[in-house]
Amino acid sequence: MRKCMLLFICIVISFFLVGCLLSNSPNEPPEITITIKDEKIDYVFAKNQWNRSEYDRESTFVTILKELPESDIPYFENGSIVEIVFESNPPNEFYVSDILIDETGRPIYTDKEIKNIPVKLTNGKCQFEIEYHFAYALSSYYAPDKKSIRGFRMIASWCENECEYAFVVKTGSTL
Repeated sequence: MRKCMLLFICIVISFFLVGCLLSNSPNEPPEITITIKDEKIDYVFAKNQWNRSEYDRESTFVTILKELPESDIPYFENGSIVEIVFESNPPNEFYVSDILIDETGRPIYTDKEIKNIPVKLTNGKCQFEIEYHFAYALSSYYAPDKKSIRGFRMIASWCENECEYAFVVKTGSTL
């Protein structure tokens, strides 16, 4: 019985490894297009691990905000739809996180206040709605016209290769 179970596990692992080797894992992270309300959104990407190398780098949000003045961060109302399109080689796995960040690109709160957004890539495309972020309620400073900086981190994986795409926008703090 144990030999059968061990054989079954080995076969499953083999199928996974062969699938990864035969997949369309790109040589470099592919370009994407991000649009909100027909406006093309600038983004950055950085490798986390690629071709068996791990990368130690600064936060993608810090990288963006070093070059983008706060006054140039685009503003969108909650409820706006984000569309992401992979130009080629869509990843096997794709995750999106919504993080409240400060003007330097650092998260305002802890990892517990990161909002994970469920998305599903279909033909290399996905959409999600920019919703009210529950961590707005943690701030003791309230103003009806307050605008917050939101960082959207997208982790894309092609088997063992993984990179991070990121963009920032401002949104209102009301529902």
